[in-house]
Amino acid sequence: MNKLLLLLVSLVVVLCVAGQVDASSATQTKPSSQSPPPPKEPPPAPPTASDELAHTQKEEKDSGQQAALLADVSVSSRSFNPSKGEETGVYYSLSRTAQVEVAFYDPDFALVRRFASDALQEPGKHAVVWDGKDLDGTIVPDEAYFFTIAAKDEEGKKEVYDPSAFSGGEGADVTEAHIDPYTKVITYKLPEMARVLIRLGVQDGPLLKTLVDWKPRVAGAITEHWNGKDEDNVIDLLDHPRFKMLVTYFALPEHSIITYGNKDMDYRRYKGSLKAARPVKERPDRADVMLSPHYQLPRTVDYSPRLALSFSDIKDKEKGDIPVLKDKTLVKIDIDDENRSFFINQQYEITLFLDTEFYTEQEIGYIPFNWVWDLSDVPAGEHVLTVNLSGFKDQIGVISKRIKVAE
Repeated sequence: MNKLLLLLVSLVVVLCVAGQVDASSATQTKPSSQSPPPPKEPPPAPPTASDELAHTQKEEKDSGQQAALLADVSVSSRSFNPSKGEETGVYYSLSRTAQVEVAFYDPDFALVRRFASDALQEPGKHAVVWDGKDLDGTIVPDEAYFFTIAAKDEEGKKEVYDPSAFSGGEGADVTEAHIDPYTKVITYKLPEMARVLIRLGVQDGPLLKTLVDWKPRVAGAITEHWNGKDEDNVIDLLDHPRFKMLVTYFALPEHSIITYGNKDMDYRRYKGSLKAARPVKERPDRADVMLSPHYQLPRTVDYSPRLALSFSDIKDKEKGDIPVLKDKTLVKIDIDDENRSFFINQQYEITLFLDTEFYTEQEIGYIPFNWVWDLSDVPAGEHVLTVNLSGFKDQIGVISKRIKVAE
């Protein structure tokens, strides 16, 4: 009986274990009713410039912002001759209907001419033609002029193109210039439209000629004509063993326009002839840019004045009107009458050179300047006396005269 009971218990245990094995096998092989987990995705790529632009455009569209009102500003010519009836065109595009004013300004930011549309202009390309005349119908003097464009749409939103707000005034030197030894022609390249200064002189000696005195020039290859001599044509400067040339410039505002061909009136005379003062545009603040100090100066005073040089107690005159001096003489240095009104009552450094070598100086002097010259230390014979009159804003007047010291 006991043996039969033990046999029945053993049989039940075997059947239970077998059932568990079968159930485990069935669970492992039965297809799952759930989807497998998705594979891991790579990190997103950084946005490209196109993606950012598209995103910005979408944001502007969603927020109702509009595209720039003014675009595609250009000019038909960088320079022209109004005296021969030539004109230049200013071009621009509008993205929507607007009223437009184009204003031209001289280099001292004074208004020259204004073109205002009485009616609204439709979207698209437009042009204004300037004949080189001012508000009074007078042909402007040879100079560089710039323009602004102000546009206001039907909702009263205004946009202004003002190149002086972001360009003009940055200074640099021209490090490569070529002088033809036969023709004396000077050639160099400008990377942009600019106002140029060319000074010629002697290394460790005097400035002897200002060939180009902050004159506007177009970008590209430039040719300047020279005869190889000093300001007064008494020294063969190009042949001097220590000849030195400086070519420097500062940039003009974008799309500046240079006029030429007016032989009747230069810029200083023109400004002095105006019967009424013109409205002056405020210069934009560009504190983050290193500007040439000459960019801030009026064109009516930022130039090299012409000088006058005379002697007292002249003993005789040689051929060519060369004064003959002996013992002592009173040397008088002055500014000529045409330039006097701009430069009188200013302080100057007055430096004198004999035969292009330093002779003496007056660190602070006024014009007219009188100097008693003791000739006892000057060898007999012909010499050249040169005067450099230097203003404290870097204007330098130059004059040279040939003299003869008697035995």
